Amino acid sequence: MEQGGAQAMIMNLYRRIDKNKIQFDFMVHSNGKGYFDDEIKKLGGKIFRIEKFYVFNTISYYFKWKKFLLDHSEYQVIHGHIGSSAIVYLQVAKMLGRRTIVHSHSALPDKFDLHSRIISLLNYPNRHIATVVLAASERAGSDRYGKKVLKQENFHVFNNAIDTQNFMYSAIRRNEIRSKLGISEEALVIGNVGRLVEEKNQTRLINIFNELVKLVPTAHLVVVGEGQLRPNLEHLIKHLGLNRNVHLVGSKKNVADYLSSMDMFVFPSVNEGLGISLIEAQCTGLFCIASDSVPKEAKVSPIIVFQSLSDSDVEWVNTILANQSQKYVVNRKSKMAYVKKAGYDIQQTVPLISRIYNDLYWR
Repeated sequence: MEQGGAQAMIMNLYRRIDKNKIQFDFMVHSNGKGYFDDEIKKLGGKIFRIEKFYVFNTISYYFKWKKFLLDHSEYQVIHGHIGSSAIVYLQVAKMLGRRTIVHSHSALPDKFDLHSRIISLLNYPNRHIATVVLAASERAGSDRYGKKVLKQENFHVFNNAIDTQNFMYSAIRRNEIRSKLGISEEALVIGNVGRLVEEKNQTRLINIFNELVKLVPTAHLVVVGEGQLRPNLEHLIKHLGLNRNVHLVGSKKNVADYLSSMDMFVFPSVNEGLGISLIEAQCTGLFCIASDSVPKEAKVSPIIVFQSLSDSDVEWVNTILANQSQKYVVNRKSKMAYVKKAGYDIQQTVPLISRIYNDLYWR
């Protein structure tokens, strides 16, 4: 349970669900302490640990799940967010008479990637195993389970919703964060939120920003998030001489404050089930430029445009500069109403998931 889009969505639901009726407990594939572990325990949840799935350990993984579920008959609904091994643990749960949910949070990258294709092949049978099939978008569903899943009665797009009240634009927070980072009020600030991993494509983001700085030397880039690519990104930033302009601020609980400090959100992701950061950014009234690999469901307001990943870095910069003077950027206002209308407010999705759990429990 580290910081990430799926984890954030799960915690948003967990904080608000009626714990007198429904409790979340967690099975994780890690021995290390997770970002949300303390909060989970504070909310009454338990955390169990099992060996990570590597395909070659399928048999031992299978029997450990079987033993766990036999020892814990209280778990009647298993909600699976790890797709690669779901074919194992969902099958065990089904065999033992439990009800199951498989949940896809990501689509396949447009560019062929062997690892992603293997994960997709492992996911495909889950549509026949799970009692309910959920996905962050239609593409996240069809890429993982095949196009026919979209016509199944047990398939539903489940919006990765946010607490819109927590993502309101604040001019005060904007100035506080800029002052903290040593950025002037007048500077153009490009932003990004996401794990520092290949799928989020921050390497490309820094290269795009490098072209922007050639035209706007006072511009800054603020990246919120942590991940395995941090050393690589730090090396690239140093190599390009951008140390004073780029701020890798790490994981933050007050993401909304950092979104308020930005002028434009640039999201060149190569693989997204939805792109929850885009929903959060739009809620704060932040103009967004997203890659064409992002599902179109992420467009919940007029303040987002899509750019092809095949376009050059200069073309991305041209789009940034072309939208810099738009009224949405200059006269910034929160877009909570748009987010709610599109069904991405947490108050709308908590009743939906509660109904799914209750229907499964009593089935």
